[in-house]
Amino acid sequence: MPQPDLRRALIEEEQRIDAEMDLEAHNAKSPYNVAGYRPVRRELSHSPVRISGTLPADLDGAYLRNGTNTQFDDSKVRLHAFSGAGMIHEIQIRDGAATYSNFYVRTPRFEADRAAGREVYAEFSDLVAGRPGAQRLELVEKKIEAGMVPPLDPFERTPGSTSIRYHHGRLYCLQETGYAFVLNTQVDADGRLVLDGTGTLETWDGEWEGPFSAHPRIDPDSHDVYNISVERSGRIIAGQIHEGELVAQAEVHHQTSETGSMGWLHDFFLTAGHLVFPDISVRVAPTGLTGPDGSLFHHDGEYRMRWGVVPRVIDENVGVQWFETDHVGTIWHVINGWEQTGEDGHAQIVLHSPVFAGYPAGIPIHTPEEPPAQVKTWVLDLDTGKVVDDRLLLDHGYERPSLNLDYVGRPSRYCYLLDEHGDGYMGKGVLKYDLIDEKEVAYLDYGDMYGGEALFVPRSGSTEEDDGYLLDLLMAAERAELIIIDARTMIELARLHLPQRVPFGVHATWLTTEEIARLA
Repeated sequence: MPQPDLRRALIEEEQRIDAEMDLEAHNAKSPYNVAGYRPVRRELSHSPVRISGTLPADLDGAYLRNGTNTQFDDSKVRLHAFSGAGMIHEIQIRDGAATYSNFYVRTPRFEADRAAGREVYAEFSDLVAGRPGAQRLELVEKKIEAGMVPPLDPFERTPGSTSIRYHHGRLYCLQETGYAFVLNTQVDADGRLVLDGTGTLETWDGEWEGPFSAHPRIDPDSHDVYNISVERSGRIIAGQIHEGELVAQAEVHHQTSETGSMGWLHDFFLTAGHLVFPDISVRVAPTGLTGPDGSLFHHDGEYRMRWGVVPRVIDENVGVQWFETDHVGTIWHVINGWEQTGEDGHAQIVLHSPVFAGYPAGIPIHTPEEPPAQVKTWVLDLDTGKVVDDRLLLDHGYERPSLNLDYVGRPSRYCYLLDEHGDGYMGKGVLKYDLIDEKEVAYLDYGDMYGGEALFVPRSGSTEEDDGYLLDLLMAAERAELIIIDARTMIELARLHLPQRVPFGVHATWLTTEEIARLA
């Protein structure tokens, strides 16, 4: 136990920082102070869902979407899309009927916060909160040293709040600053998936190095999981998981003070022989919290985005081949990439992704203050080390792409792009786009609701790339609906009307009945 004088001093320091944060005034004018971002408190388990339209007969399984949901009415942090505990929203469909469940992702961080009755570790919003944010980062370490806060190391502090993925009979809740969090799973006698948010941090017996990506890539043939993540120390680490076991991991690059560090490495490409990741123009500003922007991040208008290419055979001898583009750029989510042979016989990699030409230091993702992205394509010549094609495909504001995941790393014609060009909050519709012929195919408007990500689910027994469904959890101030769209025709088929509203969020996964059975 800390000495009474030290404990009292740290509590007083915390109260002073809370006051300097000016939470009430700041949050009142925050772009995140809208109904869509307000949390829900009630956790439900398999509540019946009303269905309108025609539910596809072959669509049996479970849709799970992750997202932040602060657990406190009197929160002590500034509002941000990335701040707060994780919460999973699950819709299970069986034999033409559906149920809804939701639960907090009960990581060690979540339990420590709940025991304290407030957020005890730094949140993402502290990284863009100026001097008070810097002081809070220091205070957390002081409280850990004094024994007032559980001594979780930085990777153990993950909220597991960004995405959720299935691999080899396990469900992983992911957020790129920390370890993967594996949920405890059960299947009841009626075949219903039962989750309560409890689980364990996965370190593969302490062998895992660094954080786990929010967007690992899964090989559609081997089902191996590939990961690239970046530590704040500057290390970029690649890893491979086969049938649930860590089989390879190595540092592939170390950023230096001369090059600076990328602001984040949120997503990357997997091709037949390589991993490809962006080195973005948003950079880490080590002293930025006490600078004029009051942020750990800044957009460097002189730092042209480049692509790093790493062989899929990961070992300590792996190095990065760099391809510098002619433009600044910042990326959150990529579409797809594949390898080809150019007309000159050279080995090439084709890439498609939304990219932001600039980005504010406050990182106002999913708000009107976030600038629109542009969808572009690049071709990397592996023989010359040059970018031989760098073109704009769509100048509209599409982001959060999806595709048929059976086509990851191989030539794919179709992708599905969320339209963020409305009022800036989430997506107002989805565009089906042809990457081969470079043309728009069809568009579905979401009306007065907001989408997060149009997840592609293949139709049972499908043989065509676009033979399947798009599932998106649509959100409004007081209601939520899971929309089911025919991905081939882009016509709405059904809506599942949930028993309560769902806060804005994005990334989801679909579990087949076979995958659910493996979670038992």
